[in-house]
Amino acid sequence: MEFKRATDLITAFSGIDSQNYESFFRVSETNKIVSIEIHAMGNENTNAQFSSKWEIWKQTNIFLKLLMADGCEAVSGVISYNTGDFSETCLLELKCILSELYNLQTLDPIEVGILLKEIQPGLSDLSRSSIDIALWDLAAKRADLSLATMLGNKRDSITSYASLPCYESLSDYSDAVNEYSKLGHKIFKFHVWGSLDKDMTLIRLINKEFKGSIYRFMVDLESTYTFNDVITLGQLMDENLFIFIEAPIDDYLLEKYREIRELITIPIVPDGFELYTSEFIEQGIAKKSWDACKFDATTVGGITEAMKLMIIANNSDLPIELQSWGHSLVQLANLHLALANKSTQYFEVPMPRELYDFGMKDVILLNENKMYGPQKPGLGIEVKWSELMTADYYKKVSIGVK
Repeated sequence: MEFKRATDLITAFSGIDSQNYESFFRVSETNKIVSIEIHAMGNENTNAQFSSKWEIWKQTNIFLKLLMADGCEAVSGVISYNTGDFSETCLLELKCILSELYNLQTLDPIEVGILLKEIQPGLSDLSRSSIDIALWDLAAKRADLSLATMLGNKRDSITSYASLPCYESLSDYSDAVNEYSKLGHKIFKFHVWGSLDKDMTLIRLINKEFKGSIYRFMVDLESTYTFNDVITLGQLMDENLFIFIEAPIDDYLLEKYREIRELITIPIVPDGFELYTSEFIEQGIAKKSWDACKFDATTVGGITEAMKLMIIANNSDLPIELQSWGHSLVQLANLHLALANKSTQYFEVPMPRELYDFGMKDVILLNENKMYGPQKPGLGIEVKWSELMTADYYKKVSIGVK
């Protein structure tokens, strides 16, 4: 599915006539880049483990800032996950194309994406996402609209769920539910151990402790289980409590995903962190592999690629659930898409939430179990750039006006 301009993509995605947005994607005397900054930042307190079979992951946040001639500021945020040290890979990759970005003759995300494939065909999806999201933020700010509104938002809020890391003990999971329910959450996603006996014990605890409660649960198995063990776990879950099993097996085992759906009643979604091409989505739809698809706009190539995938899924009545573990800017890119996509039911909020608001002037509004979209233009959030320098890890590169 190819589009030549961003306005064509908006129309295909939302059904609205978006031709009046065309000027917001064009370079002009006031709408031209005068400086670009890339900030890499990481804090040790966001280190997280998502399965006992995995190491602890560090999160390196990459913030991109485009300053325009009239002072308008466009931003984006993506995250690199790695073990050991904080990663400079994305920072260095973007640094290599700073001059090309600085001299762009178009600000249309689709046209820029085509250009980047020509001049830097090996550019990672993470870096492409960073650039793409900043350009969408810029266009929406030019239009004086929130990004969700520009994309044809269907609602102002969406049901949230508290996404929890892998804990050490059973009591940690129960304590987390009790603690984060005070924020208004009624749905919780557990990243579990990846050990059949331990995870069966956890599921039995949930079945017993929360039976008849207002709470609901998702379980992320992080693709660590065999087919038979997934069936064992799935059949153990109380279908009145559990609403999703995420990443039961390797994402590419599409036939096995379909078989799992036939054998258990709990809805199944894939991992969603790897790149999903349109061909992959179409194969999964054809094979009836999932009850909902899942991906992250900040890892698949940005708002542009995410919308293309959503169009395919929506045309086949396949719900899309967006992954958004990470910093507020990562959450926001996915939140605006979720608000604009009719079939998305839930929004992921990583816990502890305050860790992911570092360096932000604003926070995303959570009220009871609803996450509300910002009303400011673009992504709707401002960055305290000077505060980023106080992080445990920080580096910056720039070009243009100082």
